Amino acid sequence: MPLALKKNGRKARNAYTKEKPSKAKGSLFPSVHLPKFLAGMFGWLKRLGGLKSLAVLTGLLLAAMLVLAGVGTASLWLYNKAVTSDFFITRHVDVTGNVRLSREMVLQYGGIKEGDNSLAVSIAKVERNLRQTPWVEEVSVKRLLPDRFVIKLKERMPSFWVHKDGVLYYANERGGIIAPVESKNFLSLPTLRIEPGAEDAAPYLSRLMKDMQSGALPIEAGAIASLTVSPGRGLEIYLEDREMRLSIATDDWSGNLARMSVTLGDLARRHELKNVREVRAVNGNVWVILNQSAQN
Repeated sequence: MPLALKKNGRKARNAYTKEKPSKAKGSLFPSVHLPKFLAGMFGWLKRLGGLKSLAVLTGLLLAAMLVLAGVGTASLWLYNKAVTSDFFITRHVDVTGNVRLSREMVLQYGGIKEGDNSLAVSIAKVERNLRQTPWVEEVSVKRLLPDRFVIKLKERMPSFWVHKDGVLYYANERGGIIAPVESKNFLSLPTLRIEPGAEDAAPYLSRLMKDMQSGALPIEAGAIASLTVSPGRGLEIYLEDREMRLSIATDDWSGNLARMSVTLGDLARRHELKNVREVRAVNGNVWVILNQSAQN
């Protein structure tokens, strides 16, 4: 007697229902959608069968390798033709920003000259060569095909002479050595001396140069014969044409500088600078020391 599957429109307790296959929630690896021509090619290879499809695939790979080799060979041939062509000969090299260095020196240090093939010149090498020279702080080189280069420089500007190990050097406004003083690039500058124990006051050198340029200190840089950085006196300036020394302590730089400027202006208005041997600005005061002849 067959089992009753339903009773009064309801499922019987012992009714059996075949489980429906569940839909796949997704494969572990996402499906890859190939372009139509690739999908068609792989479908065609699949229909060919094992050995035939392998042979065709091998042939296709060899053909692709031959095409790539041909492209590489053609590119190399074109490059060799370009670097030997007169069309790319360097005819113009523009140099800007050079002050101490002449144009010829820039080309020599950079390793570039007119007549070189512009494509064969390594811009990175030219910039590296120029940065290794003591006078060049920043450099950029631009190639303008077919025959021009533009070299822009920012040079290190000397502010002082510095004696070191018996050699006279140019130094920047912070006292950093640039290059030896030579006849071909001679420039007369104040002599700088930093005494032992005064190294922490060296940054005030650049402040002094800026204050003189702005007029905060009424003296010209060209009037300074020597400058000494001292742990006791601060920055000591010697004006050779007046045989006068100016000492500015660094503990209150702005205040001492302002008081020094007012005092020098007052002495100049009274025409008394010729009688002054030394002016010191320290501890909120300004001391004026007269020449021996003026004291008598």
